[in-house]
Amino acid sequence: MRLTDEELLDLAASTGVKLLDGERLNLRYGVAFKVDLGMPCETYVLDSPEGRDIAARPELVGEEFIEANLRLARAAAQLLAEALEPDVPKVFLHVLRGSLGYRLHEALKLAGVRLCEVWIRPKYVEGGFGDHRARAIRVVYEDFKELSRVAGMECDVIVADTVATGYTLIKCLQRLGAALRELGVRLRTLVLYGFVSLPGLSAVLRTARARRAVAIAIEDFTALASNMYDMPLYGVDEAWHAAKGELRSIGGVTTLEVLRGLVPHYAPGMDQPGDWSERQPLLHAGDSLERGDIAGHLKRSLEALRRLWRLTRMAPWYRPWMEQVCRARERGLSEALARLGYRR
Repeated sequence: MRLTDEELLDLAASTGVKLLDGERLNLRYGVAFKVDLGMPCETYVLDSPEGRDIAARPELVGEEFIEANLRLARAAAQLLAEALEPDVPKVFLHVLRGSLGYRLHEALKLAGVRLCEVWIRPKYVEGGFGDHRARAIRVVYEDFKELSRVAGMECDVIVADTVATGYTLIKCLQRLGAALRELGVRLRTLVLYGFVSLPGLSAVLRTARARRAVAIAIEDFTALASNMYDMPLYGVDEAWHAAKGELRSIGGVTTLEVLRGLVPHYAPGMDQPGDWSERQPLLHAGDSLERGDIAGHLKRSLEALRRLWRLTRMAPWYRPWMEQVCRARERGLSEALARLGYRR
């Protein structure tokens, strides 16, 4: 399916997607667009076939998901290798369980970047799955031993994570910041990479103590649904409809070129990262390894798709071609479940 630019512009205007002109940067494994969000941060939208698959195809799971992330991360690593001062030490903060799935740490090492790796696992202790309005978080594991290598120095901090509200990352950065100050370490540049919502980025930047900030978003800076969890490109806010009985459309920020490649595969309203941890075959949980609940992710995604499909048909911006997109995602999820022995 191929949509005209006129159709895409009309869709963006109707759904609240903001399209920006960006400086195009050609990379070996993808394309980056430097865009201006009006925030105190250098912001990039990273686009590649793998990025589009990760964002639009929730049926992409397991080893294929991990491989796609590494290839995409190699584009991000090339961008960062050119954007950051090579002589400044790099502290890589792993936010467990899911952040290793972005594989940016591996891509940076392949690009010849030396890393001081530290680990933290935050955990929600209130609120249910898919609803982060209850914001009680505690840290259940941390390992900052390698920070001794950068004592008394200035460093860059790099984080690959899903940033929805930004609240979890803020808590993690506060813990890391306290540890850095104890060692006399000064923060030069804060780098964020992954699925990043506009409200989440704004919240993190308000609390960051870095001289410079860089954010690289996969395909788009997402909208954030009213449950403070779902991160769609565009679509109906399902949680809002459930609570208020009203159709409300939300949209993120990207470029027209990215929209061309993503919209023909993206089912409106779907959470782009999905259950990020559960899409992975194996998870680092701190002091143990855990298996990702791939089947759980697929089931929840299929249920969400079918609910959003019904709501999309009620939206004023609904177009018949969206049926083809939703059918393709339903088929992909059903086939992925069947491969695991489930029939839906």
